[in-house]
Amino acid sequence: MAGQFAKPRSADTETIDGVELPSYRGDIINGIEFDAAARVPDPERQISAYRQAASTLNLLRAFAKGGFCRFDGVHRWNQGFIAKAHKGPL
Repeated sequence: MAGQFAKPRSADTETIDGVELPSYRGDIINGIEFDAAARVPDPERQISAYRQAASTLNLLRAFAKGGFCRFDGVHRWNQGFIAKAHKGPL
């Protein structure tokens, strides 16, 4: 839920139109673009992925502790939305 950043691959390289490059291993490792610069592993990507995953988990934790995970509140949330919604033909 906080992100799938790594992609296991069956081959270390891929070839397109006779050009062989390292396989795309996921955003935590290298870029998806099929060029040599994008396929170089970049350790900064690990830090970015960690921060994004941590932010997502912190947000989910806040929602869980704040009552947003209680499904009995969904009807109440919808009532508030409907009360503010446009009334009339669309």
